[in-house]
Amino acid sequence: MNINIKVNPAYLPYLNKPQFVQIFFGGSSSGKSYVIAQKIVLDNLDGVNWLCCRNVAKTIRNSTFNEITKAISKMGLMQYYSINKTDMAITCKLNNKQILFVGLDDPEKVKSITPVNGVLERVFIEEATETTYDAYKQLTKRLRGKTEHSKHIILAFNPILKTHWIYSEFFSMWEDDKSHYEDEKISILKTTYKDNIFLTEDDRKLLEDETDPY
Repeated sequence: MNINIKVNPAYLPYLNKPQFVQIFFGGSSSGKSYVIAQKIVLDNLDGVNWLCCRNVAKTIRNSTFNEITKAISKMGLMQYYSINKTDMAITCKLNNKQILFVGLDDPEKVKSITPVNGVLERVFIEEATETTYDAYKQLTKRLRGKTEHSKHIILAFNPILKTHWIYSEFFSMWEDDKSHYEDEKISILKTTYKDNIFLTEDDRKLLEDETDPY
């Protein structure tokens, strides 16, 4: 199998981190969503079931679902995948493992969702700052059952206020002048548009002309 893949160098060490909680945060155009999509596809080819979430179900199709479908196409892997746009379920034909999608505004669906082969091993929460702490805890409970793969949950978001539950829960050891932190339970990576090698010069100029510090 030939896989066409090019990853932003800043993210390469984070494709196979072992920590249960993995956080990717940073400004617009930092490339975090696409590299996470690449990671999810690579994991799925290796036999991992993923659940991808956003706070509101109707926002998933035009964000996470499309991003992962685009990654599959750019990596030259479309022939190995069945993509169900109606149910928003992506299944690898090689191992029958799945990438599933759900909105956190439907708690009962979150509780009942299950892959066709094996158990859920990993969860991705896009725009995690939109979700509640209770929703996050519910998702951690979905990662249960025997598997040969490590289990973890990825949170991706833009910069947050220090009053947000994510900051109080995960950033007690964080230093603002650093770009990464990790211990045995958590890894955190902060990126900006400067870490995205795929931006054009026009893209960069627009971002550098931005006056809003946020």
